[in-house]
Amino acid sequence: MDAEEILSRVSQARRLPPLVAELRDADPHTVFQALFSYAIRAQGIGHGPVAMSAYTLHALNPPCPLPVDDAVARLLGDWDISIEEVPWYLVKQFGREEVLASVERLRAVHTDARAVARLRTIEYWVTAAPAGA
Repeated sequence: MDAEEILSRVSQARRLPPLVAELRDADPHTVFQALFSYAIRAQGIGHGPVAMSAYTLHALNPPCPLPVDDAVARLLGDWDISIEEVPWYLVKQFGREEVLASVERLRAVHTDARAVARLRTIEYWVTAAPAGA
């Protein structure tokens, strides 16, 4: 199953459990590439299956090939801050303390108001993550 087919199935899904079961055996690298790129977008008409991509990414938990600082920094763009599953996914991948340490490192270099607000939101979602995220 390629990334396009994964996104097609995510777009058509109405419920998470059957989708997760359907994608469970897909190549983890392809799953990450397909879902993470959508999960960090803003929601809106024409933006694709943003929320369902985030929910599926969190549920499937494919290995993240990015270093933690790069993964967290990707959330500083257009990520919809109401979708907590993306920071929770990062907690599953790297651990709560490592994601929080990354937020601190990124605060030292991203000082514009929007980035600072997003880093605060990431920190909030990471500290609010349930055990096992």
